[in-house]
Amino acid sequence: MVIDKLVECGIDKDSIRQISRDTLIVQVDREHVDDVIKCLVIDKNAHFSTCLGVDLSGIETSGFSLYYILVLKDKKIVVETKLSSGECVKPVHRAVPAATWCECETMDLLGLKACVGDDIDKYRFILHWGISREIRPLRKTYPYNYKLSRVATCEIERPRDYVEIDPHHPFFYEHEDFLAKVENGKIVDVQYIGSYITRGIEKIGETRLNIDQIPFIAERICGICGFTHSTAYCQAVENALKIEIPERARFERTLMLELERLESHLLILALIAYAIKLREYFVKLLKVREYIMNICEILVGNRKMYGLNIVGGVRFGFTKEQVDKCVKIFEEFKVNARKVLEDFEKCEELNSLKNIGILPKEDAHKLGAVGPVLRASGIDYDVRKYVPYAAYRDVDFEVPVMDSGDTYARAVVRIRESYESIKIVDQIFKRDEIIKGDLKVEYEVSPGKVGVGLTEAPRGENVHFIITGHDMKLYRWKVRAPTYANLAVLRRILIGESIDKAPIIIASLDPCLSCTDRLVMVRV
Repeated sequence: MVIDKLVECGIDKDSIRQISRDTLIVQVDREHVDDVIKCLVIDKNAHFSTCLGVDLSGIETSGFSLYYILVLKDKKIVVETKLSSGECVKPVHRAVPAATWCECETMDLLGLKACVGDDIDKYRFILHWGISREIRPLRKTYPYNYKLSRVATCEIERPRDYVEIDPHHPFFYEHEDFLAKVENGKIVDVQYIGSYITRGIEKIGETRLNIDQIPFIAERICGICGFTHSTAYCQAVENALKIEIPERARFERTLMLELERLESHLLILALIAYAIKLREYFVKLLKVREYIMNICEILVGNRKMYGLNIVGGVRFGFTKEQVDKCVKIFEEFKVNARKVLEDFEKCEELNSLKNIGILPKEDAHKLGAVGPVLRASGIDYDVRKYVPYAAYRDVDFEVPVMDSGDTYARAVVRIRESYESIKIVDQIFKRDEIIKGDLKVEYEVSPGKVGVGLTEAPRGENVHFIITGHDMKLYRWKVRAPTYANLAVLRRILIGESIDKAPIIIASLDPCLSCTDRLVMVRV
């Protein structure tokens, strides 16, 4: 059925290649890429995940490849087109706005200027305005240790007549600007300026580290939801190399992913409670979160940064003694967490979040929203159900969906997802696979293999894309964190709202800027 839909969108059946059980890669001529993506997303209702560019000079004499990653039914679709130097494709973002940021990124980091169109050709998205346009960090000739601070100026092109909604992040000390233009107390325009954080993770992964070392820095992409990143990375490599991991590894990964979801949801719900002056629930929610942090420490030795994932499985197994101890703590957690969450959902103050920051269903789809943000707008898309991974085929759970698309719905979806995560953890603790069986499989790496790893992080769909290289290295590693997708809806949910509502509306996206700004130095 999926192949039929691809053919209906003008893709030659002979150009469709199945690279794994759930992943198809298709070759499309550059003249038709925009029409193909538009057909898949708008007509066939495919979910647009991300896009990226690849410098082929280390594989071929010259040129680039563009990849667009989508999900259609239960398949990951990778649309590839090759470009010679100077060639371009028509901008996809004009028909599918979800492609705007990744096409900007391709322009900024690889220099494929013509590919984004005149409307955003002069826009600096990742790189600081003072950095020369001759510098393209993701080209293979650009050294990983070249410091942009040596060549950057202090030029800053900031929009005039805009005010900062809050000094940086509304709740956390992370660096980015939410700028609003305000008339008569109402927001009439919004601009987001990010990419302040300097780490260069993708470039380091392609140059300094080997395939087995990368899971440990992948887990450091996000301080709250790092395990979902290391899982997505490992799955991308396993996808490329057709590796089937052992049952025990699948269940261990799923358990830690759901514990991570619980601690993440409880944290953002506590911060929402704090924002609407429910200080009592702020304390209660963080208190029950401690049960989960303690369980993680018993299982892996750390409250965060589990260090569990490796390509081909997991590094160590859980013992019966560990699991028995965790089950007792989890039983106590369930009683307390359910009571706090149920009472919190009934609070009158939570109703103050209704009918503000509304994201309609159609806009959520076109803008590429993910996770609770997408499901609060009436779209039932969850990677755990659509493209199951780890042990999600073996557990029973529902995907909470609401229709109002407002700030209230985004909070309530997280509350109801927490109940489902409790169900999943309960089921896994009862499975023998969690303490018995092999932990990993051996594998061999061959160059030029393409793989996509998707996970449903607490904030939504998380994407890792890889191309294998020589000598146990990656040729290309691309990360698209959930917040990167969700921040694209800012203008839609803020314009028309009063300025005093902006912080809680932004917070309802649960933005994490450390995993969004994972790439390069941008300002000095």
